[in-house]
Amino acid sequence: MLVQNVIRGIGGLVREPDNDEVEAIMRRDGLVCAALRHGFAATAGDAENLLGSRALDAHRHRHTRVADASPYVSMTAGTYVERGAHNHAASAFLTALLFATNGLERPGWLFYGYVFLLGHSAGGHAEFAEEVRDVHQHPAWSRFRAEGEIAVPVRLPPRRLLRAERYAPEDVLAAARSGSWPPAPDDVVDNRATGVYLPPERLISARAVV
Repeated sequence: MLVQNVIRGIGGLVREPDNDEVEAIMRRDGLVCAALRHGFAATAGDAENLLGSRALDAHRHRHTRVADASPYVSMTAGTYVERGAHNHAASAFLTALLFATNGLERPGWLFYGYVFLLGHSAGGHAEFAEEVRDVHQHPAWSRFRAEGEIAVPVRLPPRRLLRAERYAPEDVLAAARSGSWPPAPDDVVDNRATGVYLPPERLISARAVV
């Protein structure tokens, strides 16, 4: 078993005293699949029954058609992309950042956490994520390979969410222009001081993102 660090980017979240969606994710709900959020599955058990190779393939390659009904949560760990004789890194941070901000058009949140991997397909077991970025496990061609996706079944609980960071497009652009990369977040919600987060090092050292 492997422990893998992952990042997810989400835009459009509300953070107000009477409706704090970021705090709710970090401290109560976790990152939940679309099938549960949109009512295509009534319970986590119902969502687990939707898992499998067909649902995973649809989540990867026909996401716009099944987005509201998928039992998987997309996260990224980054990857390396071949370009002739050279490989280049496809950054997990940048992939999640561009997704969260819709290409730097809005503020967005990055959620940092970890998942469990088997080193082969999980076969529908909700306890283990699918490393769809790995061509040895998922050799079928995908134009989304450079996203470095890890598909998380059903839910990533708060106990495996380290922190969330908010990035404003203007701050990202300023950091890129000045060479002071990476940009600094303008808001942070950290789970370490709350006792919610369980460090993976208690089990095994986590593998870093690219």
